[in-house]
Amino acid sequence: MQLSKFTDYALRVLMHLAAADGQQMTTRQIAEMHDAPYNHLAKVTQWLVKDGCVTSNRGRSGGIQLAKAPEEINIGVLVRKLESQYALVECLRPDGGTCKLTPECGLSNALIIAQNAFFTALEEVTLADLTTKNPGMPQLLGQLLHDSELN
Repeated sequence: MQLSKFTDYALRVLMHLAAADGQQMTTRQIAEMHDAPYNHLAKVTQWLVKDGCVTSNRGRSGGIQLAKAPEEINIGVLVRKLESQYALVECLRPDGGTCKLTPECGLSNALIIAQNAFFTALEEVTLADLTTKNPGMPQLLGQLLHDSELN
């Protein structure tokens, strides 16, 4: 299974905010650190705000920050929300796709089981597990921020 770029960026934004330890960051800062398109990251940030993981403050001293403690943000729940709109294979699309094997195929059921196992495994992980409980991550993210400010 491959995560969408949207999900990848959502996880990166959350990791940066967790490492910022309550300090605001801007979407532009995070985009620059990852050489990511600002407009795409802005859409990701909007989704995270709408989902309640992030708060956004407008204005000159505005920015984004976590709306919840890192321990309260479940990675599996988040990834399931973001990735449930994408079918692993054509026959799992809401319209059923056009695969001729669908009526008798056992693959779709096996893939559904595998996908659920993937999400279930991620439900054991919180944002804190990825960041604050990982001693090297805050330092690495801090270095990325420092490097981006020099450029």
